[in-house]
Amino acid sequence: MGEIIAFVSVKGGVGKTTMSLEVAANLVHKFKKKVLLVDANFSAPNVGLYLNVISDYTLHNCLEDVPLTNSVYEAFGIDIVPASMDYERKVDITKLKKILANYKKRYDFIILDSSPSYEELKPVLNAADKVFIVTTPDNVTLRTSLKAATMAKEEKCQVEGIIVNKIRSPRHEYNLEQIEEIAEIPVLAKIKDSKKMVICLNNKKPISVEFPGNCISKEIARFASCLCGESEFPNKLNKKVMSLVAKEKVNRDVYRNKYYESQISTPKA
Repeated sequence: MGEIIAFVSVKGGVGKTTMSLEVAANLVHKFKKKVLLVDANFSAPNVGLYLNVISDYTLHNCLEDVPLTNSVYEAFGIDIVPASMDYERKVDITKLKKILANYKKRYDFIILDSSPSYEELKPVLNAADKVFIVTTPDNVTLRTSLKAATMAKEEKCQVEGIIVNKIRSPRHEYNLEQIEEIAEIPVLAKIKDSKKMVICLNNKKPISVEFPGNCISKEIARFASCLCGESEFPNKLNKKVMSLVAKEKVNRDVYRNKYYESQISTPKA
């Protein structure tokens, strides 16, 4: 049985689409997982534009009872369900959970890119098994992004961690300890800003595919490893040394151990 995970924030521009896409690419290419990436930003979808996916059917059609398989497209080994930018009829977005439930057995992971809109975020939270907050390390964005964590708790959805994205000037931004103190949520990845992202947007390719050696690609790969219970360290010595100096790596090990425990306690379907 697959997991539905969502990358959320109530602030635009923090990198939810990038995280959703790059995590999906890493799970597919590095860890050989079967992944469905769903663009659940109902009013301003980005995934299809990012990858130049031309679609006859979208998630909006599925919300009007068109089978989801009609809207699945493939790009870079990832199964993708785009959404429509200009859908003419109003749809019932609360159907998302029911639609996706029928496909959890077909995929190892279903990844949801989300909207910053409160109303559009609610069905994503209801559908997700686990949620990750995406934020940048400045005060305004962090405080705003954490409203998504409050919403998730209200919807009884598990918030697993924070992804700190677009780190530009660490001397003038919150560090990981400060973010965790404010949020009371563990930081699982810290991602530097990079001009390489502009190149990838222009080329319509994931950075993990275009520049696998880039610092962004490496950090997202490490984060993806903990999602599926894989080690991110080449040997035990490195694991011991790195865990002493990098808090986000310690947090990923904690998450990884939770994954192991869930695999033992959950009976196979």
